Amino acid sequence: MFYHLLKNWVKFTLFLSCKRITLHHAALFRHEGPLLIAAHHPNSFFDAILVGAYMKKPVHFLTRSDVFRNGLVRFVLRRLQMIPVYRIRDGKDKLSLNESSFRQSRHALRKGRHVLIFAEGFCNHQTTLQPLKKGAARILLQSWMEGVPVQMMPFWIRYDSFTDFAKEIDLMAGDPFDATILPVVEEHAGSLQLINKRLADSLLALSQLKPAPVQRCKRNPWILPFALAGFLLHAPFYYLADLFARKINKRSIHYDSLLYVFMALFYPFWLLLLGYVGWIAGGCWFSLLLVLLSPVTAKLFVLWK
Repeated sequence: MFYHLLKNWVKFTLFLSCKRITLHHAALFRHEGPLLIAAHHPNSFFDAILVGAYMKKPVHFLTRSDVFRNGLVRFVLRRLQMIPVYRIRDGKDKLSLNESSFRQSRHALRKGRHVLIFAEGFCNHQTTLQPLKKGAARILLQSWMEGVPVQMMPFWIRYDSFTDFAKEIDLMAGDPFDATILPVVEEHAGSLQLINKRLADSLLALSQLKPAPVQRCKRNPWILPFALAGFLLHAPFYYLADLFARKINKRSIHYDSLLYVFMALFYPFWLLLLGYVGWIAGGCWFSLLLVLLSPVTAKLFVLWK
């Protein structure tokens, strides 16, 4: 329940804050069976937010383990179906814990669910494919050996900018493939290499797809006052979010994600504040009108920008 409520709110706030989000091969986003989504990873946890928001079925996320350290945060992340994954920087003694993480992933796949893993194994503001790690291939191969009819879906994410507000985003899903790509389903290095070769070829093909045409708001004179109102109503909120993201961000790779999360989490409180100011200025009906029209003006400004 919590997951689905949050997902709907995320889609709404993404709609407000982005100029365009285009789903390429949209039918693949409605895939029903067990699916291991192996994605390109250019923009921190914003990538996972996008995949989770637009895949029809709920997604389990393989997530870096250090964000699970706080007990309350760990509780929330578990409710959001996140599974910790350990890296060499977390300590060599922690790498063995990945067996439990992979086992949880296979369990989710066995139940017909979706699991997201970033196949390159790290995040950077890269627009090209980096060498693939073996984690995704290992989860897939072990699932096949256990008789789970899981497919792997290549997934490419393209942003027009990693730091500018009001983005244009292309989400590109590739054709899923199954165990028929292997001559024999056996656990050895050759099988992992074949899986990664097929995945890399598919991701490279997706990266070559042209972005959707740029959508520009028709700059009719009647739109300008509403777009300007959207700017005036939301500028203090945006600059607070920007200050927050820059203040706590120690690595620029996370700025974009922090900015979006702050705005998505606190936008209801901003609307309440606008409603309160509207109630003082013009009474109940003016307050209600201001709260209802503020998201509309925000979207008009984003499209006009």
